Amino acid sequence: MRIAFLDSWLQDVAEGSGTAAAIGGLAGALIARGHTVERLVPEGAWPRNLLLRRLWFNLTLPKRLAAAAGRYDLVVGFDIDGFRVAHRCPVPYVCCIKGVLAEESRCESGWPRLMLWSLSRLERLNARRAPLVLSTSRYCCERIEEHYGVPAERLRLVPEGIDTGLWNPAAEDAAPRELHTVLCVARQYPRKRVGDLITAFQSVQQRLPSARLVVIGDGPEHGALRELVERLGLGEVVQLLGALPDDGAVRQWYRRSAVFCLPSIQEGFGIVFLEAMSSGLPVVSTTATAIPEVVPHGKAGLLVPPRDPQALAEALLTLLTDPALQAQQRAFGRAHVGPFSWDRVAERFLEAVSPPAAAGS
Repeated sequence: MRIAFLDSWLQDVAEGSGTAAAIGGLAGALIARGHTVERLVPEGAWPRNLLLRRLWFNLTLPKRLAAAAGRYDLVVGFDIDGFRVAHRCPVPYVCCIKGVLAEESRCESGWPRLMLWSLSRLERLNARRAPLVLSTSRYCCERIEEHYGVPAERLRLVPEGIDTGLWNPAAEDAAPRELHTVLCVARQYPRKRVGDLITAFQSVQQRLPSARLVVIGDGPEHGALRELVERLGLGEVVQLLGALPDDGAVRQWYRRSAVFCLPSIQEGFGIVFLEAMSSGLPVVSTTATAIPEVVPHGKAGLLVPPRDPQALAEALLTLLTDPALQAQQRAFGRAHVGPFSWDRVAERFLEAVSPPAAAGS
């Protein structure tokens, strides 16, 4: 099958975060299965502003697809991308929503909230016009139905995936771990609530002086998080490393650390949780949104109420001081990610899109 991916988002994983990793991973898995995937992205360097580039990309999409008539068997538009062609595509069209923008906008304020809400209107149009809509979790599917009015019969669940061989190599068990090191990997948006983790760590470090926190990622909250670390006097035990463009360096931190923590209040899925479990890290997170679907509470990690730094601290201390519990959850997590291998996810994707593909052939 010849597939076009419509993708105006950031292509680099360090900047584009989970969405970039997910689209690239799915494309690679489909290619490995013998399909052709062409990723249609913005052309040239204009406009330089990301929002304007995304809008211009979509305005010019009808012309680009018309010029490629007969080239594709399936067109997949991610999030807002494809809203102008979803209802008049000459081949089967699928809208794939990675994160429901109408939900994400609720976690922001000011201009970011207005921007996300405005983009959610385009995402809504894309979803309503598409014959089929894919999303990554039951939570997302329910929110798409609620916010965008897409009937359940047009929705399919296809989770995110991970390269299990890359994140859990055979020799990983020989790598030394820093027994009291907590790792957080996140694009630092307000909804990730990394500040809650830093606040919680003050209590953790007081009760377990050997505890250390490493935070990987950049974003609009990065400056405020640095100020919080200084204000709480945690400069000796909390490292804010910023974005690491080398994926190998990120994987090394996963293998060196003892526990993974991301106290997010809004996740459409959360690929970092798959990365953590595949790398052998128990997870501490919250009961919000799609997180319990990805991280089984008490088995692969401990989930606490959102926006509760004290509960977060207690969960971290429980895991950091109980090697047997760590080992138990490490083993469960590694087994749990098996169905999320990219090959299995690609198989689910193909099963989901086959009815519209058959109908349009």
